[in-house]
Amino acid sequence: MKIMKAYKFLVLLIGAVFVSCSSVKVISYDELKPAQVSFPPQVRNIAVVNNMPPVPQARQGVVTIGDLDGDGKLSAESLASSLADTRYFRQVMICDSALYASDSSEVRYQLDMNTVNELLQDLDADMLFSLDRVFIQTKRVELLYPDMPVAWPVLNVKMAPVLSLYIANKERPVQIITKTDSLQLDLNGLLSDNDIRQAVASAAASMLSRQLVPYWVSTERLYFDGGGVEMRDAGVYVRENDWKNALDIWQSLYDHSKSKKIKARTACNIALAYEMLGNLEDAQKWLDSAESSASEGSDEARVIQIYKVKLMERLKETPYLNMQMGRFGNKF
Repeated sequence: MKIMKAYKFLVLLIGAVFVSCSSVKVISYDELKPAQVSFPPQVRNIAVVNNMPPVPQARQGVVTIGDLDGDGKLSAESLASSLADTRYFRQVMICDSALYASDSSEVRYQLDMNTVNELLQDLDADMLFSLDRVFIQTKRVELLYPDMPVAWPVLNVKMAPVLSLYIANKERPVQIITKTDSLQLDLNGLLSDNDIRQAVASAAASMLSRQLVPYWVSTERLYFDGGGVEMRDAGVYVRENDWKNALDIWQSLYDHSKSKKIKARTACNIALAYEMLGNLEDAQKWLDSAESSASEGSDEARVIQIYKVKLMERLKETPYLNMQMGRFGNKF
């Protein structure tokens, strides 16, 4: 079974957009992003419970087109494993046995307070993560690729997990988290509803984890390289991840140059160096200097604007990330 998922990337079309700016380079690095939910420091031990109704055993080779319920046991185990792998919480417990009776026709989403209190006590947890549903909707589609003579059949799978967060002595969840996403499964191989549920359980767990705990993403930045011996020398340091020496070269070039173009480029690079060194305030100051030196509509102005969007996003996220990582005594 092959899984094909569409990811969103920052597409940097340097060759098309910056035709005359052949010295623009791209670096990739890992950046820690804040979760959508913030937990108080005292929430150390959490328990994931399966509050989903049981699903019938699927026959091999039979694929449901339309609505399908996720597998509670698989989904709860995948979520608990994903959260445990992050090492954000001190302990992650799992209660993957369905809280529903196997023959129950009851439709229930929220847990009552007594059940929550009993589970928290039995599992020695500070907070309960109740996986209530994983809705699945499937549709057969055919993809056309330029180098393929025939269409490629795939199953488009939309998924929507629902997770409720509980603490002791509260009649209602303190928060309900739901998110939708989709993936595509290759229909040329052997596929059944069980395969769909397994793929969805893994994808939904990853999706929910990013809502609950800080996570790493690969991101890109542009910088100016070339156009002079100093810029090329600094570029060597960048490729060696030596931002301090690269910063020193750019700073010296900025101080001694009278060209606004060079000042715009070096100031933009200096801002990037400060960001990579963890000093976002100085990065913002130097990016403002770069923006004031760049000519309107120039390649420098375009690169600086792209960088400004990404830096402003990071500056906005940093207080939330610091708060979420405060339990480890670190600043990010």
